[in-house]
Amino acid sequence: MPSIGGASASSHMPSFSPGQGTNFDKGREISGAEMGAKQRYTTPTTFADGAAAISGAGRPAGQYNEQQAPAPVKYNVPGPQEQYMQNRQEIRKTAGAGLPAGVMRTDPITDQEVAYLQKMKDQSEVADFDVYVNSLINPRKPGELQWLMSVYPEFVQRRIEQVHQDYEFALRNQMIDMWGINTKDDLMFKYLVDQKKVDGPRLGRHTALSDTYAAGALSPFIGKFNGDSKVDGALYAPFSSAKDGAKPGADGWKFSNATNPFATGRKTEDMARSMYDIGSAAQNTTREASMAPRRAAASTSYART
Repeated sequence: MPSIGGASASSHMPSFSPGQGTNFDKGREISGAEMGAKQRYTTPTTFADGAAAISGAGRPAGQYNEQQAPAPVKYNVPGPQEQYMQNRQEIRKTAGAGLPAGVMRTDPITDQEVAYLQKMKDQSEVADFDVYVNSLINPRKPGELQWLMSVYPEFVQRRIEQVHQDYEFALRNQMIDMWGINTKDDLMFKYLVDQKKVDGPRLGRHTALSDTYAAGALSPFIGKFNGDSKVDGALYAPFSSAKDGAKPGADGWKFSNATNPFATGRKTEDMARSMYDIGSAAQNTTREASMAPRRAAASTSYART
């Protein structure tokens, strides 16, 4: 090889491996990151409330947990098997296009395809088993979660893990959107999200707080500061604020005030008035009506004397 400035030309050439020079390594790295993210953030299976309703005559009402659907969980995630099946199918569809007329190319069914079919059947059985177990118990009721953890802990663990992964995606994506890409992992994650290769939930606020009228937002008399937790006189039932599982309707889940002590007169104003035997307007009207017969009787007795 000719020399340049007294040195061999090869000494001025950088050293590259075949993988680096053709970007095979980077391609494999991106594909691996994509597969890992797809497996972690696979959209879970979500059951509809009441979907497991049991039909049949003679079944006692309330014997089964029919209304509370199982929490979301993954039943299948992409992996090398799925990639292999997709690639093989695309090759099958195009492999014979360039063959001469009358030439046949055989493509026998492989053990990998049979194994994949069995995997599909196995995952379907897991979903059926989870619905069966969920109809047997209600984890909200005391003691039933402990029983479930002793006989089928995977049911609980998989769903708890799903919650953590959902919030992890939401938090990570929001932090990158707010503060930018600062690490290689951030770069890869945001690339996959932007290319719609992975997706997940977003965090949101339940109410919008306006600062346009500061006196209202900062006043010590607004509801969240004044202690009037029962302004509407309602005592809400357990899980009345639930967003998952069995959920209340538009009217909420409330106990009847007719059977609850101290169900009325719970505003701070009403309690302060009762300290000085003043009472609310409604209470005063009721008391006046109840006192009227006594006063009438006392007035008659005085007139006779």
